[in-house]
Amino acid sequence: MVSLWEWLARPPGSTLLILGVSTLLAFIFSFLRRLFTPKQDINELRVWQKEIAEWEAEFKRAKRTGDKRLLRKVKKQEKRIRQLQSKMASQSLGTLKLMPFSILLFLLIWLALTGRFLYWPLFETPYSGGGTVAYLPWFGLEPLYLDLITWYILCSFASGTLVNRVFGPQMGVPE
Repeated sequence: MVSLWEWLARPPGSTLLILGVSTLLAFIFSFLRRLFTPKQDINELRVWQKEIAEWEAEFKRAKRTGDKRLLRKVKKQEKRIRQLQSKMASQSLGTLKLMPFSILLFLLIWLALTGRFLYWPLFETPYSGGGTVAYLPWFGLEPLYLDLITWYILCSFASGTLVNRVFGPQMGVPE
């Protein structure tokens, strides 16, 4: 009988563990972003996103149909849309105040997984040696073996994107 720790030390246990850790961190970061972003900013962001999307749809329609009057109307609104996009970017930069907490949390998780703080080894874990934690099977080819860093980065991008789509600032805010 294989113990839980032995199962988590190699694929598929390690694969699922790292996927779970990256998803948990994505949920935590999304929760913190929502917690520290004022409701007014979220409402403004949603209104701006809607206005920009409507403008882009009209712009595409004017280009596609060749409607010169609609194109002139859309061009008149372009300066305002650029200002809104700039405000949205500025508001997004406001979430950088959470960056130190995010880095600290990531370093603690990394310490727990690898037993290392940055490059200094503190204790041994199954992931200290840098072995394979996941592999991607290819059809008819050899599988692609992934180490902890590579698999975590892939999982982090995937789970972060999904969590932000589901729980991003536009969710839960009345129109």
